[in-house]
Amino acid sequence: MSGAYTFLRFVEMIFISTVFTLTTKPIDVTDAIYFLLKPLRYLYVPVEELSLMLSIALWFIPNLLDETEKVMNAQKARGMVFGEGNLLEQMKALTPLVLPLFAHSLKRAEDMADVLEVKGYKSGAKRTHYRALTWQTKDTLGVGMLVVLTTVVVMLNSFG
Repeated sequence: MSGAYTFLRFVEMIFISTVFTLTTKPIDVTDAIYFLLKPLRYLYVPVEELSLMLSIALWFIPNLLDETEKVMNAQKARGMVFGEGNLLEQMKALTPLVLPLFAHSLKRAEDMADVLEVKGYKSGAKRTHYRALTWQTKDTLGVGMLVVLTTVVVMLNSFG
């Protein structure tokens, strides 16, 4: 039963993250992160920079997954085999995958830095916000679905 519980936890995480990324605009994510971290300003935490970093990281994840798939397909076309052999051989097989991904990520980060510089981004500068967040019915539905899914997983764990 613990295997089923672990499987359901993974399914729930994948489901929630998929629904979240497919239904939420990146600007909404940035605004929400800023709103949630806002009380930390009183502890002198740089909330604006932290929310920007988190939203950029969230933006990079789907792009990194797409790039991983492209590199894996290119390496397979060259005859690479992934997931075979002992642990050391599998780790060696990942080297041709990791190096191009690392180089591509550095290139993207450099491009992002250039974009921020061109747009006049200054760390620590006072920011204005174009939109104000308001709680809507879809937010209530989303939280309700999250509570129901979490309750189901917790109840399944208590039976196991």
